[in-house]
Amino acid sequence: MKSLTLPKRLASFEKMTQSSLKSKVFSYLTNQKLQPTYTEYLRLNTALQTGDVTMDEVMQWVMSNPRQNRKLFETALYQGLDQLPYEVPVLTQFFHHIEQTPSWLDKSKLETAIRFTHRLGSNGTFILRDVALMSGYQYPGFNQPLIMTGALSQYAGKRLAETYKWWLDITQANSFERFNLGFTSTVYVRFVHALVRYQLSKSKDWDTSFWGVPINQYDQAMTNIAFSAVLLLGVRAIGIFPSKAESEAIMHFWKYTGWLMGIDEQWLVEKESEAWKLLIWMDYAHPKTDESSRALAKSLSKEPFERHYKYFNNFMQKKAYKNHLEITQFFIGQNKMKNLGLKPRTIAWYPFYLMAKNTLLYNSAKHSDKFSQYLQKHGRSEQEYSLALYQNWGKQLASMHQ
Repeated sequence: MKSLTLPKRLASFEKMTQSSLKSKVFSYLTNQKLQPTYTEYLRLNTALQTGDVTMDEVMQWVMSNPRQNRKLFETALYQGLDQLPYEVPVLTQFFHHIEQTPSWLDKSKLETAIRFTHRLGSNGTFILRDVALMSGYQYPGFNQPLIMTGALSQYAGKRLAETYKWWLDITQANSFERFNLGFTSTVYVRFVHALVRYQLSKSKDWDTSFWGVPINQYDQAMTNIAFSAVLLLGVRAIGIFPSKAESEAIMHFWKYTGWLMGIDEQWLVEKESEAWKLLIWMDYAHPKTDESSRALAKSLSKEPFERHYKYFNNFMQKKAYKNHLEITQFFIGQNKMKNLGLKPRTIAWYPFYLMAKNTLLYNSAKHSDKFSQYLQKHGRSEQEYSLALYQNWGKQLASMHQ
């Protein structure tokens, strides 16, 4: 152990192997031991200090002549290698790798996952925004790249819209065909991650000895799990129960998304139980909630006041603000709300409304093909409509935040 180079953010192996009430509960529910073995601990340590080796090699080449080489990369991404004026070996190697789909990929599961995602409608976006993203801010390791690249100074609506647009791209039908939006958007996000990693790794302000590598393998894997396992848990809590085939499809969809994003296969999980094991480790791989957590949480909480509704704008902004906070509180509790600098609600009513509404709607759809098709079509329309609301970044915040 003494010879190991550990980021200071990572707890000792001895501490991680101690049982807690939380780990005991999840061990019972998932029928597995959640504490890492020493081999797993070493893997975690390595992951915190590893970026995206393949894309990082591309980035090194890009930064040798940024203006010219970035254009060549974008040509290869959006038009294909055969459109380059000459062969670039590093690009040939990279694109040949990602264009060869892994042997385990099941495209029928991708289609099932996309249909299920559409049927969730705004329920899915509630969970991703108010549970996955907001609760993720409790873990400062995720926050540092945002803080240090100045992203906090942007409107929360702008940051949210960028992520949401990517999510819409990848959840289109046939999204991962080579030149479709899901594929190109994901690879471009991967490129941006590598660019941020390159810049921060050279910055004197980035403390590698504490945080490890910016946007490292473990933090990326946990973000990927937030879109899959956390989503599945969240929608069940508000009255939507996916079939076994649907839950397996969602996990498979995000396994491939993570692979395309540059996450090593050892960190890509196929089962929800495997995801929860890795999530438990987050308590030991991040410091406690800090000022970055509170700054980002407060910024996201105010995001509804950057939206522009067609009718009853002020009323709808305030309603959305309260609804989102109530969903967050329902999942993380009042104490963690306070830790994030958010004012707890007396009673979080809105999730119970969603629970009742969804139980009625989604149970009814099981007995009616027409109603099921309606949920599918209407759900996607809701998701697409939401993006338009996030585009209005310049609105002043309402007086209730003063």
